[in-house]
Amino acid sequence: MSSLRIFIAESVSAEDFYEGRVDGYAANEVLKIQGVSTIYRMVLTRTLLDASVWEAGQQGCGLFHLSCHGNDDGIVLTDGTAIGWLEFASLVLPIAVPGCSLVMSCCSGGYVGLSKALQKVGGTFDYISGSTEAAGVGFTDSCLAWSILYSRIISRGLKPTDLRDTMNVINNAVPGAFVFRKWNGSVHLSYPNYSMR
Repeated sequence: MSSLRIFIAESVSAEDFYEGRVDGYAANEVLKIQGVSTIYRMVLTRTLLDASVWEAGQQGCGLFHLSCHGNDDGIVLTDGTAIGWLEFASLVLPIAVPGCSLVMSCCSGGYVGLSKALQKVGGTFDYISGSTEAAGVGFTDSCLAWSILYSRIISRGLKPTDLRDTMNVINNAVPGAFVFRKWNGSVHLSYPNYSMR
């Protein structure tokens, strides 16, 4: 799995940044230790988020990880810019293609609203992973969840049955109702809501 290239974009609040609560940076360090090719960028503004999506596409990254704040309406960047799910889906459309997956490290990152927005704009990530917990996932739990996810992707791959087992491990270790959504050709199916057999 060392051929997988991962792009991590981080846009946490200024207070989180000051306090060192940067789970994207922690995920990047875990991946580097395991020999995975990564690119890590702080994206404080919409312009920088746009630039990170462009760069991820240019670099041929197979997984885009965004660490930010979010809710059922969308995401919020460091500078306070709110981006609704439909706008976000349009923003990531250049990389929402087969062969690329998306990890949303934010509250409601696994929310079905993102999947629906991607369908509206014609975006198709192989997988979307995130927490469906609107109340939030703390910094420590988020670091643990993504460490489990990436360690298991590296050792087991991205097959649906492997990701199902990985979501079970994450949800047994971390509160946050983590899911992954897989495009089936017409809709994003969600696990743990559907059978992978």
